[in-house]
Amino acid sequence: ASRIVNFFFGLLSLFGMYYLIRRLFNSPGLALAGVWILAFTPVFYYYTINPMPDNLALALSIWGLYWFVRWKENFRVRNLLIMTLFLSLAGLCKLPFVLYFSLPLVCILWLFRFGGMDLKRSSGQLAVIFAGLAVFLSWYIWVIPQWEGNGIVGGIFSADEAQKSKIWYYLWFNLRTTMPELIIGLGAIPFFIAGLFSPSKLWRKSQALFMAFLTLTIMIIGLMVFEINMIETVHDYYFIPLVPVFVLISVYGCSVLLVYTRKKPWIFIPFILVFLFMPFYSYLRVQPRWERPGFNSDLMKYKEELRAAVPDTALVCAGNDISHHIFLYYIDKKGWVFEQDWMGRQKLEGLISEGCRYLYCDSRHVDQNADVQSLFGMKIGSFGSINIFQLKEPEKTVNFIELKKSER
Repeated sequence: ASRIVNFFFGLLSLFGMYYLIRRLFNSPGLALAGVWILAFTPVFYYYTINPMPDNLALALSIWGLYWFVRWKENFRVRNLLIMTLFLSLAGLCKLPFVLYFSLPLVCILWLFRFGGMDLKRSSGQLAVIFAGLAVFLSWYIWVIPQWEGNGIVGGIFSADEAQKSKIWYYLWFNLRTTMPELIIGLGAIPFFIAGLFSPSKLWRKSQALFMAFLTLTIMIIGLMVFEINMIETVHDYYFIPLVPVFVLISVYGCSVLLVYTRKKPWIFIPFILVFLFMPFYSYLRVQPRWERPGFNSDLMKYKEELRAAVPDTALVCAGNDISHHIFLYYIDKKGWVFEQDWMGRQKLEGLISEGCRYLYCDSRHVDQNADVQSLFGMKIGSFGSINIFQLKEPEKTVNFIELKKSER
């Protein structure tokens, strides 16, 4: 059900992108091109059916962009209020999306300084935006102090020595591989390059919009550099806030290249071939992740059996699981996990004393260890490589003082 809901959020993103581009470029054709590019951007194609808050945050941000563009056309307070609502909700879903507030802020400040917007109007517009930010900031001021040990708040400054030695490698890897292959998509690269190196028309059309989107892009990239020790080479979903901006750049590149097709119609043929290449590339790039998901595939194959094997309310220990989450997610249980066979008698005894009653184990090194086996009760079953054991409950000790009191 969660995957279906997230797919629905993905559809909302596609619809939002259509109306956003149509509003910006006044072209249904370019709007459809933008929807196509977004749909087959590999990082969007892959994560849209994953249960994660980024999908709703992305949809809300794209619709926030739409209402931002509508507000920029006439500066109506109603449009500003709707935009602020969408962007606030997006930021509450996922913290990095709050950076989208830089768009109206930069736009208003630029227009006040260079565009003739008077102080009274700009102050009123800023008040609406800061009211929306107040709700957002009050929530995060409350919860961020509780974020301990996850590295997000400290960023690269909280990286351990092993991570610090790899920071330049992480940056280069994401610039060389993640950005072109997953965040932009190889099929969209020609359009992205064309848009990136043709900024003069955008500058002439609206300096305020140009500076707003440039600021947003720089801020998101800055945040990604700050969090690079958390992103490493695998957590590419951190870059999702960049996707709408890159799609807009690619669509602008399409508009630039379409001008040449009027003079040389044959250019339209490779134009179409590149678009047809996009879904095939996304499928080929993403499919191996489903076939080789990076964890024990028996968790997917025997999901229902593993969930039904023990009571839903039981606390369990499960492993190996380097992620510390995936195993428990698939078996739909609460408890503890271990990785790299780090499970011995002493550790398991401690978990039993805390209420652990079952062991899910795909490691023969662990469940065939004689010391560990001495804590096993009945074997519940085997499902592929995963064995399930009931654990012996700790022996109850008798308090003789209390016993004598009850006897008296």
